[in-house]
Amino acid sequence: MREIAIPIGGGRLAALLHKPRGATAIVVVLHGTGVERHDARNRRIVARLSAARFATLQPELLDPREAVERHDAFDIELQCSRLLEVLAWLRSAPWARGLPLGLFASDIGASVALLAAAKRPNEVGAVVLGDGRPDCCPSSLWQVRAATLLLVEQDGWPYRQVYESLRGEKEMRVLPDGANLFGEPASVDAVAEHAARWFSRHLVRARPQATPHAA
Repeated sequence: MREIAIPIGGGRLAALLHKPRGATAIVVVLHGTGVERHDARNRRIVARLSAARFATLQPELLDPREAVERHDAFDIELQCSRLLEVLAWLRSAPWARGLPLGLFASDIGASVALLAAAKRPNEVGAVVLGDGRPDCCPSSLWQVRAATLLLVEQDGWPYRQVYESLRGEKEMRVLPDGANLFGEPASVDAVAEHAARWFSRHLVRARPQATPHAA
């Protein structure tokens, strides 16, 4: 795993990149407000995805100042525009050529991921949302074609509303006992396991046969 800087517009985004040997797909991991890329929860999720041979990219869509400003921290369009630049950067990277793309997101990143999937329906193959706020882009949900898994603490609004609005393949799974999805390590591991299975099903198995990529 290494620190990189992704050029966007007139600046750069800090990110963590991990490329396991023989990666079969790429998962961009979007963490929530107030959570940074080195967070222990993210490390556990990335470790499980890496074990499943997914390359992972964890971009910081906001700089430290923006992250504490409420109007930036909850600006879905701003963060989505930067995520789209990250996806464009990935498309231009020789090592990533031909690899299917998935998005994993929590907190406000859930809406950012869904909006990006709506804007790039032919690029994003699968999305996993770990609870969070997926309801902040309601007018775009019908455009999401990516297979979408919602992992939630309880079945109810706004998750049911989002689920009903999605038009592609979808599943909503309520984890047992309404546990805090990102509370105990065991809960984080359960989220990571569901994510790895979903991406394996909808990215790897759906991928056309191609020559494996080296790390």
